[in-house]
Amino acid sequence: MTDRTPIAGGDPISPAQRAVLALVVDIIVPPSADGRMPGAAELGVTDYLLSHAAPALPAILADIDRLQALAGERHGSAFEALPAAARQTLVDGLRAAEPAFLERLALETVTCYYQSDRVLALIGVELRPPFPQGYQVLQGDLSLLAPVRRRGPIYRDV
Repeated sequence: MTDRTPIAGGDPISPAQRAVLALVVDIIVPPSADGRMPGAAELGVTDYLLSHAAPALPAILADIDRLQALAGERHGSAFEALPAAARQTLVDGLRAAEPAFLERLALETVTCYYQSDRVLALIGVELRPPFPQGYQVLQGDLSLLAPVRRRGPIYRDV
């Protein structure tokens, strides 16, 4: 287990945990192969966690510490020293066995990622608040709901 004592500046995340976090968030949202879209680590997810998800930090760090310990047990190496394929396999194996593993980190990672002005601009979203102008919502094909309407209500009136 890594020491969770606050380090310089009161940072509750140790340098080893920061290194593993950067690798894991890039597994969650990797950079695009062409380099156009950044990976999550490049957008400062760790700092986002400290400022916006502090209550979730103990659980996230426990998962990171567990991943680090498992890397040592299975590979005799720190997680960050493993080849990318071995890191991916380790994370995938734990997620398959325990779906809740890294669940909160994944949620916080994509939340941070899709709040980034850089990402929003790259995916073509106008950088402005939704109100007062709002956003145009394209009309969908409501005929696709016909099977649901034919099925009828599936709830009980109480």
